[in-house]
Amino acid sequence: MTREETVDLARKARRFLIKLGQDTLRFDAATNPITEAEVHAYLVHDDGFLRVPVLVMGDLLVRGYTEELYREALGGKP
Repeated sequence: MTREETVDLARKARRFLIKLGQDTLRFDAATNPITEAEVHAYLVHDDGFLRVPVLVMGDLLVRGYTEELYREALGGKP
């Protein structure tokens, strides 16, 4: 996906789980919304395309993959 498509995808999400190194960043539109600058930093690669893997489920966008992260995204405990 291009930068513009990635930003459009992110605008539709209300919650984000972003795997960043050993940490997981959590954003929620109601309590700590993600900024457009953060969307670019965490989702758009230097070449201008979407960083992968990304899972989109309803209003949730998940960047990165670990079993623990997907358990949380799918309704299990973090």
